[in-house]
Amino acid sequence: MKLIEKHIINSSHSAYKEIDKLCFLSKNLFNAVNYIVRQEFIFNHKYFNFAQTYHLVKESVDYKALPAKVSCQIIRLVDRCWSSFFGSIKDYSENPQKYLGKPNLPKYKNKSKGRCVTIYPAQAISKRALKKGFLQPSGTKISIPTKIKSKVLEIRLVPRHGYYIFEAVYE
Repeated sequence: MKLIEKHIINSSHSAYKEIDKLCFLSKNLFNAVNYIVRQEFIFNHKYFNFAQTYHLVKESVDYKALPAKVSCQIIRLVDRCWSSFFGSIKDYSENPQKYLGKPNLPKYKNKSKGRCVTIYPAQAISKRALKKGFLQPSGTKISIPTKIKSKVLEIRLVPRHGYYIFEAVYE
């Protein structure tokens, strides 16, 4: 069974600025990947999947701004958005009465105010800090006290209006 431990990170929290920066960098990569996929779909009527997109962006500044495992999660997120779009289009063609209008292409996040969820998989979480009772995404100074004793599957930094939710998914 998967469980989630949540921590609210307000603007007064010591980790707020770093989490905000990570979610901003995540948004930049999300938009860059989405741009590539959108342009290919609009002009060539082809879809770039995760693997194709990865090879196009792996040397980019936006990809390298975050740890590689985190950047791959963002590319997967864009891939899921597009898969959902294609599923909606298919369902729309069969049951248009369920929808208010034709589903739109996945949109970009706002250039200055936009933030994107940042996902740290198990391989990108400090095991040493976890043994000491802290959740620490690798390569960051963020350290959140935890009661989790089992294996952490992922850490998600989820942007909300004016605060962040630090989620630890574990079994």
